[in-house]
Amino acid sequence: MTTSNSSKEISRKDFIKGAAFGIAGIAAMGLAGCSTDASQNSPPAPAEGTAWDHETDVVVVGFGGAGGAAAWEAGTAGSEVIVLELAKTAGGSTNICGGLVTIGGGNALQKAAGFEDSPENFYNYLTAALGTGADEEQCRIFAEQSPAMYTWLTEKIGVKFNPGINPLWPDTPNPTAGLTCTGDEYHMDYAAVSKAVHRTGWVDSETRPGGRDGSGFFQPLLRAVEAQPKVKVMYETAGEQLIYDHDKKRILGIKAKQGDKTLSIKARKAVVLTTGGFAKNEDMVRTYCPAFNGVLALGTAGDNGAGIKMGQAVGAALQNMHMAFSTSTAYAYTTQEGCAGGPLSQGIIVNQFGSRFVAEDHYHSWVAEYMLQNHQPQKHLPSYLLFDAQMYDTLPDKSKESLEKAKVTKANSIEELAKALGTSEGVLENTVQFYNSKVAEGKDPLLNKQSKFIKPIATAPFYALEIVPTSMFTVGGLRINTKAQVLSAETGAPIAGLYSAGRNATNVIAQQYGGSGTSVATCFVFGRIAGQNAAAEAAL
Repeated sequence: MTTSNSSKEISRKDFIKGAAFGIAGIAAMGLAGCSTDASQNSPPAPAEGTAWDHETDVVVVGFGGAGGAAAWEAGTAGSEVIVLELAKTAGGSTNICGGLVTIGGGNALQKAAGFEDSPENFYNYLTAALGTGADEEQCRIFAEQSPAMYTWLTEKIGVKFNPGINPLWPDTPNPTAGLTCTGDEYHMDYAAVSKAVHRTGWVDSETRPGGRDGSGFFQPLLRAVEAQPKVKVMYETAGEQLIYDHDKKRILGIKAKQGDKTLSIKARKAVVLTTGGFAKNEDMVRTYCPAFNGVLALGTAGDNGAGIKMGQAVGAALQNMHMAFSTSTAYAYTTQEGCAGGPLSQGIIVNQFGSRFVAEDHYHSWVAEYMLQNHQPQKHLPSYLLFDAQMYDTLPDKSKESLEKAKVTKANSIEELAKALGTSEGVLENTVQFYNSKVAEGKDPLLNKQSKFIKPIATAPFYALEIVPTSMFTVGGLRINTKAQVLSAETGAPIAGLYSAGRNATNVIAQQYGGSGTSVATCFVFGRIAGQNAAAEAAL
């Protein structure tokens, strides 16, 4: 445990220095099917006079979770498909994620574990928890399609979920269970609108024995796509520029780069853009998502916004481009093995004034996102998780070992701790006093924390764990409808022949993140929808 007796300001560029605590397995390889040079927003190429190198029904650009789902659906429907993939292998962010996927609505995994859910109950949670910017129509489709997505994953793709559930704190963790809860389903803020149930599937890794990551669902998807006779994958081939037919007023294909050669590929039905977000494009982050500038980007080198720029070039609308998901060094409050709320959720999180600003049992992205987006980020970067000796004793040994590597201030009184942190005079002391005064009632009138986490901060020594944002990925992108059609910025109507899904598009994720695995789930749900509808188009 690294201890300190004084606090110092941290610049936006210094967020992630020394913040490896709680972060593991962040990959940085380029895997998406788009050019890594996203600095130029080239206009669409005209279809007139184009000599086609390849012709197919559907072109899918990017072979991650969304692209794989789209390709499988289009191929299953009988369409010829070409998938363009920048890298030597497929996978994208889906293959390297933590192996979590949001599944609700009353699917078979939930039922086997004894949870009663429904699409309506799931929808009510989504619209309440995702915050400003959530598209209610897409939330409805997402909730309704979730049970079918689980059936598709298990029965068609071959994904395996272990039996059993990972319970919430303080019950003993079950880190090999197939069903857990990483979101805010149990938070008191949503108790009035949605019945609390577990909604996160968790898979074992196929590439790291004994580990858990996204290869557990992507590798089966890769095999399923490769088994489709009408699907052809072109690796090391980057989609670069959409081809637009001005007479037919529709997308007709795409130009791609394969080595030194430029290819023109005709899509008789549609092009599906699934190239990822723009977290790896510093210029786009500064322009569209400046609050997150300087935070380590999660994902792959293909998350450079090229697919978004291709859509913009043909007049596509954008949505929620200022929004992002972010993690922090508080790693689920160290930790309940992937569940929302851990042993240190008994403590309180304060800013540099010494004031609380978020319920400590909220999904952990709330903390980092508030720290970055409030009107005084300099007073929240860093913030501090305060806890006492009794709370420290409830930590598992592994978490105590992790704290040894973290930046922690230790003191024998709250007054001494406040002085060491440099909080505003008297504020931290009053914050703790007021919080403790409500413990006997089991209530948190300020931020509505669950009663099981409301414990007095009263036993010395007292600790303050420094919290800084550690990583992010973008959630804004091309605006799509519930059919995954890309919409025009000028008319609001679909751009004929163009679909998008995954982080290339905006869907249900908005101001808040619904829980770990939400992004992967949107890739599968809207990727499937894009592939189905692209295949249903009339061929030119």
